[in-house]
Amino acid sequence: MKRMRSRVPTWRWVVLSLAVVMVAAMTAMTAGIAEASGSGSRVAGPVRLTPRSEIALSAAPAGLQAAMARTLGARAAGGRWSQRAELAASDGAEGDFFGATVAISGTTAVVGAPDKNSRTGAAYVFARSGKAWSEQAKLTASDAAKADAFGVAVAISGNTVVVGASGKKSDTGAAYVFARAGRTWSQRAELTDPGRAKGDAFGNAVAVSRNTALVGAPGTNEFTGAAYVFVRTGKAWSQRAKLTASDGAKENFFGNFRGVAIDGNTALIAAPGISGGRTGAVYVFVRTGKAWSQRAKLTPPRHILATGFGGSVAISGKTAVVGAPNELLNRGAVYVFARSGRAWALQAELVAPDRAASDLFGYDVGISGKTVVAGAPFKNSHTGKVYVFVRSGRTWSQQAELTASAGASGDNFGLAVGISGKTAVAGADGRNDFTGAAYVFVR
Repeated sequence: MKRMRSRVPTWRWVVLSLAVVMVAAMTAMTAGIAEASGSGSRVAGPVRLTPRSEIALSAAPAGLQAAMARTLGARAAGGRWSQRAELAASDGAEGDFFGATVAISGTTAVVGAPDKNSRTGAAYVFARSGKAWSEQAKLTASDAAKADAFGVAVAISGNTVVVGASGKKSDTGAAYVFARAGRTWSQRAELTDPGRAKGDAFGNAVAVSRNTALVGAPGTNEFTGAAYVFVRTGKAWSQRAKLTASDGAKENFFGNFRGVAIDGNTALIAAPGISGGRTGAVYVFVRTGKAWSQRAKLTPPRHILATGFGGSVAISGKTAVVGAPNELLNRGAVYVFARSGRAWALQAELVAPDRAASDLFGYDVGISGKTVVAGAPFKNSHTGKVYVFVRSGRTWSQQAELTASAGASGDNFGLAVGISGKTAVAGADGRNDFTGAAYVFVR
């Protein structure tokens, strides 16, 4: 029987603080709130809420069935996905939490193991040759120390990897940039918190696009939060901007765990604590020349308590994806926004057809072109599942449901997800007593 750890990793403190806010919001809900109008902890101590009674969709009123059909769409054709590889660290050990974070770019994937060696942490790079995947490098910080949580966030773009270590120096945090030359990876820069304040959790979220890196620091200014832009010139990285919300307030958690994304000149930064954790928001920033400015604020289409909107974000071109894993008693939902000119508008709400209370659908999301992946790590007693959606025109439909071969209760498959072209990767940090694993799927 899989043993669940009672210890909560210290690098999760920002997320757990937000969970406390959300629990308070849920407690305030009255029993009369209907489900139809409607981030838990990743490993230990998830918030368990009693689900309300459910009915099968086939037994629902015709109007509700039609509404759900418009949201889910028909199952898309030509979407056969198959598992290609199970990735594991060459020196994996119980309690590493390998697979807590993942990212992929082309034929290269990076997987974080933030609890490796007394939470010093590590990140592993895997590369594909033909159809085979193999470990190419193990990344560690040049100044590694216990409790750094190196690997709490990972991102990759081409031959550049960014790894967050939000626990460094009493949760001041740091982020590290690695570059590949041939098959060799080396550390190129250490990005540090400009505020240099304990508790900022700089590096709790990271993203990278070509020569630009984005680093979240959700603990800044009593959890108001901030995000920092760094740009590479030649081989040197330097801070270019500090991004904050125009309406920022305490405990918004701007730049929270899984809460930053960037593609070219457009960045997304989530603030899931907006309105005391009741709704959440995501801010869109655009670069013009060297200057960054806030262009839009994305919010849920309706006011629902404790949605966790902004619990995860991803962007590809003119399409933004926002996870709301706490919506509807932690069943979860995913929202897709599209840009037309300078305006952003909601294009679709995606839900799992078999979603159930505490699934946390949307805990992590990824997008590549017209394909979205969304994880539901607590599905089926934390076995987990990943859902694939595709767009045709302006219509989104579910294409596939991905599960791990030999998946087991407690694996947390789908806790972290990523996609690049026709290849998807999903983390399962709970596998084998939290040694962890990651899985590669191809279409």
